[in-house]
Amino acid sequence: MTVPFQVCPLPRDAANLAAALALHDAAHALEVAWLDGYPLPRLWPDVAAIAGDRHSVLAAYDEAGTLCGLLVASRSGEGAVDIERTLVAPERLGEGWAGRLLTALLAGERSATVQTASGNYAALRCYRKAGFRRECELAAPDGLLLTRLRWQRDDSPLPLTLDASGWVQEAEWLPSPNCDAYPALGAASATPLLVVHNISLPPYQYGGDGVAELFSNTLDPDEHPYYAAITGLRVSCHFFIRRDGRLLQFVPTNRRAWHAGASQWRGRERCNDFALGVELEGCDFEPFTHAQYRTLTALAQLLQRDCGVSAITGHEHIAPGRKTDPGPYFDWARLSASIGRPLPEN
Repeated sequence: MTVPFQVCPLPRDAANLAAALALHDAAHALEVAWLDGYPLPRLWPDVAAIAGDRHSVLAAYDEAGTLCGLLVASRSGEGAVDIERTLVAPERLGEGWAGRLLTALLAGERSATVQTASGNYAALRCYRKAGFRRECELAAPDGLLLTRLRWQRDDSPLPLTLDASGWVQEAEWLPSPNCDAYPALGAASATPLLVVHNISLPPYQYGGDGVAELFSNTLDPDEHPYYAAITGLRVSCHFFIRRDGRLLQFVPTNRRAWHAGASQWRGRERCNDFALGVELEGCDFEPFTHAQYRTLTALAQLLQRDCGVSAITGHEHIAPGRKTDPGPYFDWARLSASIGRPLPEN
């Protein structure tokens, strides 16, 4: 399988150290320009400084193995992660590299902090998109205005309610035409299974309207090269959970969505006939966010209580060899602990 990107600790060999210094220098120069020439301190003067740095240094590589971004972090005495700097190669800005680095860093963490120049609007947007919230403003000794932000894992219950017509009241409703009636078993008895998927459109890009357009049959084949191959598909899913935890609903729970395809579960074919489906915005190559697990937990609990769901599994488990989602980065143990049952259920 081709790996479209990778986030890992920076290898400290000569080639990677040289690439890291070059990226650092280019990103540093751009940030100085954004700050109207402010003499922003460098993280590293040379490759020897990177090689000897005891901070955690995460590196993001593209499919060709090109270094596209770096994240430097340490751990405070309180156990929180402190981000020293997030750097992206200037020519790769806007491709999601900072978000991938932050997702990898925050997986399994409970809190994190960062300080950045208040005039670095690109950095502020990136951190806020990852769930960081402004904590305070402060000034550096030389007068530069800084913004301190904090990310805090929220484990509080998320209240969700299902109305009589099968729509979750707290979700954004985007009705899809790609649905039909369940077999004549009745909605509650017809849906003992919840199937977890992942999806991103365009591939490996998040936050756009591609998924909603696919499920509503309005995808523009000229908008992205990948779309030409899928624009004729007639598919849907009941639910879609964004990276920030927002819940979208396309099909009511008392209607059959078209998400599972050729599939089998416990000897039963055609899982669409007795399953509900939830898509997570993501892919097979990076972790999902805490906000997504929080929403998924609340949704699973709701569907167990109100729709007769008695088992949860992945698309890869009902269509092995054909499908791989939600993939190796999906944390089944985490979902299992949050709802109090072993998962996945095959």
